[in-house]
Amino acid sequence: MVIKKVLLLVCLITSSGILISCLSRLSRPAITGYIFDYNNTPLSGCKVSETKTDAQGRFYLKERRVNRFILTEMFTMEAPPVFFTIDIEKDGYQPYHSDFFQRHGGGRQKGAFDNIDTIYIKRIGQQINIKDYIYDDWIFSTDRNLDTLYGINKNYRFNNPVTNNTEFQDKYNWGLVYKYKSTTPPDGSWNPESYDLLTSCKITLQQNGSYQGIKTCKYINPWRHRKEYDRIYREAYKIPSDSSHSSGHFTLKDNLIHFDNSFMGADAIYKIDSIDRDILILSRKKY
Repeated sequence: MVIKKVLLLVCLITSSGILISCLSRLSRPAITGYIFDYNNTPLSGCKVSETKTDAQGRFYLKERRVNRFILTEMFTMEAPPVFFTIDIEKDGYQPYHSDFFQRHGGGRQKGAFDNIDTIYIKRIGQQINIKDYIYDDWIFSTDRNLDTLYGINKNYRFNNPVTNNTEFQDKYNWGLVYKYKSTTPPDGSWNPESYDLLTSCKITLQQNGSYQGIKTCKYINPWRHRKEYDRIYREAYKIPSDSSHSSGHFTLKDNLIHFDNSFMGADAIYKIDSIDRDILILSRKKY
C-alpha cells in the first residue's frame, strides 16, 4: 500500500513537472547582412543594434530565445509572434531604425537564421543626382489616371530599414486599389465595376531618351464576388488581367520628366517628388 502511494506521488510530481517545464521560443533569429554607403563602399565600425560591422561591412546578430511554460503555451494553441528592432548608427550618416514582425515566428526551431542582404545608408546632407538613378527598370503602383506613381527598382528590399517606410509601403501595396471598368467584361452577367483592381506600370527609362512600358490592371480577390460560381463549379473563377504596352521618348530637365503622347494618349509631364537608390515617386503636373 505504501509503495502504491509512493508511486502515485512520483507520478503526480512528474506530471506537474512536465506541465510547468519550459519550452524554448524564438525572440529574434540570428541575422546577418552588409552595410554599404551609396558609393557601394562597405562601412566598417557601423553600429547595428548590439554589434558592429567588420572591414567588409558585414554584421552578425546572435539568435535570442526565451523560455515559456508549456502549460501557458498549451492554452494559446499557437506559436507566439516575434517583434524586434534593428538600429543602424554611424558618425556622419543618417541613423536608421526598423521594426520587424513575424506573426508566428516564435515557433521557429533553434538555429533560426535570416539574411537581410545589403543595406545602403546615406551620408548626412548627401544630395542625390537624379541622372545616377533615373535610368533603370521601375515598377510603379499608381491610380487609374496615372496621376501619382510610386516606384521601386531591383534594389528595393521590403525589410531594408532605409526604404521600408510604412507610408510608402502602404501606398505601393494597397493604397491605390480602386473601382475600375475593365475593357474586357468578366462575363455577360456581372458588372466589371464591382471588382477591385490594382494598377501597376513597369517602365524602363533609357539614357538615349527612350522608354518602354506596360500597364497592368490586376483583379484583387475576385472570388469574393463569385461565390456562387465557386459553389456550382467547385473551382476558382479566374479573370484575366488587362494590360497595354507603350513605347516612345521622354526628356529629363531639372526634376521634370516629359513623356510623349504614346505614354497615355497625350503628353504627360511628371515632377520627381522623391528619388533614392530604391524608390521613385512621380506626380503628374496639370497643364
